[in-house]
Amino acid sequence: MAKYNQELAEKITSLIAEELCSISDICKATGISRNTFYKWKRENPGFDKEIEDAMSYRNETLLSMAYSSIKQRLERYTLVEEKDIYTPNEADPEEMVFKSKTVHKKEHLPDLRTIKMILDRADKSMKDKACKRESEIKDVDIKEPQVATLTATIPYPEETDNMQEPQQAITSENSIIQKKKNSVENMKKNIKILSGSKSQRSARHR
Repeated sequence: MAKYNQELAEKITSLIAEELCSISDICKATGISRNTFYKWKRENPGFDKEIEDAMSYRNETLLSMAYSSIKQRLERYTLVEEKDIYTPNEADPEEMVFKSKTVHKKEHLPDLRTIKMILDRADKSMKDKACKRESEIKDVDIKEPQVATLTATIPYPEETDNMQEPQQAITSENSIIQKKKNSVENMKKNIKILSGSKSQRSARHR
């Protein structure tokens, strides 16, 4: 089993943070076994912390790359390809002279599958929030009879008004969530329409 040394430890953390390597890749690159790697982590707290920091940095980098990739798939862009055309010189056939340039533009529309995935996640998040709010409303309803008994014994109009404020705030927030949910549903319907139109156009071209 290889002995722990600082130079190799620094190389391992660099491979994790900068090269985004997995543990298996690191062991192959450094010539150590997985058992040796985890033994070093257990026996050297400083090395263990450096590895955890490097992995955290690697995960943040990968997450950023994933979001960037999704962002590109959501955007509309035009890809331009240029090609220079050369022909042999009439006076000297071995010499190539510039004849013309061709420019090809291809427009890429937003990826509908990616958009649908984002909308589905947003829809799920809104439903979860709505369920949570409904649960909070039920808790408030359960507590209301006790509050009513107390207010009947000691009638304070100001306190009664204040007790209604949380219920009104929850109702207002539920209304906002419902509006967002309706907006998401409308966008998903539009995507289905666009997908259908795209399929029809493809069928016509065939």
